Order: sequence, then structure tokens, then C-alpha cells
Amino acid sequence: MGTMNIDKYILSKIENSLLLKGSIIDLATLMGHTPSDPISSHIFCLEFDFTQEDHDKILLYLNLMSDKKALSLSQIRSELITIVPQIAELSDPIFKGMVKVFIKQFDIPLEITDQN
Repeated sequence: MGTMNIDKYILSKIENSLLLKGSIIDLATLMGHTPSDPISSHIFCLEFDFTQEDHDKILLYLNLMSDKKALSLSQIRSELITIVPQIAELSDPIFKGMVKVFIKQFDIPLEITDQN
């Protein structure tokens, strides 16, 4: 009986994780998901390699800002970049889609004032 060395085992787990990630994104795409119009905040984060912690930080920020009732997309972006720096890498349409899906999915009472 052969044994799998630790490097092969780790590589196998990584490959399986990539297959799972790809499968989820494929199914979401069939349901209408696009990077600029995501159907789920979790799928968005999976697609752009945000962690669960990043997801929760974004959600917390948007919930806290809902007291203001309305913010511009540029205000939200500049604040979120300080919390989750990789947001700076997102194009404007993709960032806008991200904010919209979080607000919609979690029913956050926040109006975006410069949605163009």
C-alpha cells in the first residue's frame, strides 16, 4: 500500500479547492452572475480572492455607514480601501457591483448618491 507524501497531499487539496471555486463561479455565471453585477456577496469575494474576514469587514462598514442614509460611491471606496486594501485593485464598475450586492443581499438602508 503506497503512502502519499505531504507535498502531494497539499497540492491535491489546493487543486480540489480550485475546482470547487471554479464550479461555484460557473454555476453562478449560469444564474446571471457577472463581476459587475454579482448575485451574491460571498461569490463575489470568492471570485476576487477576498477572505471571509474581508467580507465581514465590508459588511460591518456598510452597516455602520447606513446611519448616514446616503453616501457617494467615491466616499465608500476611499473608506473601504483603508479597511480592505485590495479593493483599490477593483475597477469602478466592479466596485459598484460589489457595493450594490452587499446592500441588496443584507438589506442595508444606504443610498448611493453617485451611481451614474
